[in-house]
Amino acid sequence: MIDPTKVTEYEQRTNRLEEFILFWVCAAGKNGRTAARCLDTLLNTIAKPGKGPMECLCGYDGSLGTLPELMKFCGIGCYNAKARTFKELATLTTTGNLDLRTCTVDELESVYGIGMKTSRCFVMHSRKNAQVAGIDTHLLKHLRAKGVKDVPKSTPGSKKQYLRLEKEILRLAKEEGMEPAEYDLMIWNRYSIKSTPKKVT
Repeated sequence: MIDPTKVTEYEQRTNRLEEFILFWVCAAGKNGRTAARCLDTLLNTIAKPGKGPMECLCGYDGSLGTLPELMKFCGIGCYNAKARTFKELATLTTTGNLDLRTCTVDELESVYGIGMKTSRCFVMHSRKNAQVAGIDTHLLKHLRAKGVKDVPKSTPGSKKQYLRLEKEILRLAKEEGMEPAEYDLMIWNRYSIKSTPKKVT
């Protein structure tokens, strides 16, 4: 299972890399810990000996319901749209039309349901020193705290605005002497801990 608190993993084996991109799809609009747990449940449910996640998705026979129904049962939000993304990723990777080790963010964004944040989070945390940033609410709060102007409260939909804020994040990471992935994870852990509700005793 993916650990969102230690999400940077370079030189991943193929099966792990496949799980990794599916995690980032699930994490869009959802808590990272919840996304990891729900995805793990799904992959364990459809697992077949000797087959990776994408092969299992391609070969899923519907015996437990449609893929969207199964994803809903496992707790994956936006299950209809994400099922379409999963199927497209599975088809592209198993046919050799998408190489998760070398694909660009633009190639990933050509897949249904994958936007700038998801593509960049995957690339940044799976390839050493990738110069991209996955802009989430935590990073946006951080940018505002750093005095960056015109920072929205949610991930920008405009490509121009996204790229402007990405440059600011890369600048801040460089000033700290950190790789973008390292900087991203530091900020995520800092703000995630602050926003985790305390248990009532």
